[in-house]
Amino acid sequence: MADPWQNAYDFAVQVARAAGAVIRKAADDEIKVSTKSTTVDLVTQTDERVEKIIIGSLKEEFGDAHCFIGEESVAKGEPCILTDKPTWIIDPVDGTTNFVHGFPFVAVSIAFAVKKKLEFGVIYSCLEDKMYKARKGQGAFCDDEPIQVSDVKDIHKSIIISEHGTDRSKEKVTKIFNTMQKILCIPVHGLRGSGTAATNMCLVAIGAVEAFFEIGIHCWDIAAGAVIVKEAGGILLDVDGGEFDLMSRRMVSANNEVIAKRIIKEIEIFPAERDDAPVQKK
Repeated sequence: MADPWQNAYDFAVQVARAAGAVIRKAADDEIKVSTKSTTVDLVTQTDERVEKIIIGSLKEEFGDAHCFIGEESVAKGEPCILTDKPTWIIDPVDGTTNFVHGFPFVAVSIAFAVKKKLEFGVIYSCLEDKMYKARKGQGAFCDDEPIQVSDVKDIHKSIIISEHGTDRSKEKVTKIFNTMQKILCIPVHGLRGSGTAATNMCLVAIGAVEAFFEIGIHCWDIAAGAVIVKEAGGILLDVDGGEFDLMSRRMVSANNEVIAKRIIKEIEIFPAERDDAPVQKK
């Protein structure tokens, strides 16, 4: 029986690599244009340009039968609704702040879902030149080498990764750092953060860290990583211990259930509006 999505998977890898080349070029040119435009403007232009390249390439290859959820498109008012139709979920530049500062973790994240189920994910850590990819039921890989989560079950021997997000409201920041303090004092070996959710999930998948959790992320940040972590032998849960929900903007990804549930005990949950929440009319 022919595999209906193999071509889409292979093409996604090609598109991610091409998009990463554009990001690297933009990073190289940043100093040259910094006197003509602000760094934020440059990044915004890069985000939009890369998303247009990705979506344009995919539409040219697969036509209008496929749907798209892209970070920049949603920011401009496009709906963020996952339907049964084949759907690409795209973050063109995951790690925008890193890009601005030259911090070497910036990723292109491309996921593909059919009937609301994730079929594959591709994450290209373009400044590192590392290609992570996974298909449902077929394992996870980094640069074509199989990858697997760590076998650590003792929380005291773990490294946990998280981010503080972009919302600087005092209430949320307090809860974020209260959670980090409680996890650090379990104690664990350490807390880390790469500045990009996609890369964080890849670090779980290769066994470099035992878990990544965050509230306030978006579906395009984690869709590809969700496939990669699961295919590497990991687990995905909601921060309340329930089933993982791609649109909920909250997630724990871990090497196993023991680590995940121990972290969940310490998480101070705060509200985050769902990605698929109805847009409020003004």
